[in-house]
Amino acid sequence: MDWNEVYDDLDTILHGEEEISHHAAGPSGGAPLPNYNNDALTQRFLMALKLLVARALRDKADEKHPDIAALIRQARTLRAEVLAGDAGQTIGLVRKLARLTLDLAELLEEAGIVRGLVEC
Repeated sequence: MDWNEVYDDLDTILHGEEEISHHAAGPSGGAPLPNYNNDALTQRFLMALKLLVARALRDKADEKHPDIAALIRQARTLRAEVLAGDAGQTIGLVRKLARLTLDLAELLEEAGIVRGLVEC
């Protein structure tokens, strides 16, 4: 896992100049999705979440920290939603994946379980 790439993706999706807006999909006529909103991006966030959840569970963070347990539940629910989703949901799902990835990484760092995404 290239955590630098995950950080770059998080910056783009959540804070960057290319941040996805609710208008990014264009008119209902079906304008193409932006090129940074693709399957590879979704898969990177899914893998990052999988690794973060595994790290949290290994250290039993879900038992010690209710906020981390809640994010783990959200990650599992969102993963199922992504796998069942259609192309029309992609933009919203990528944003949710990005936010959840960042939130879980931050809570794990605050709990002393990881020191930045690179350590996972």
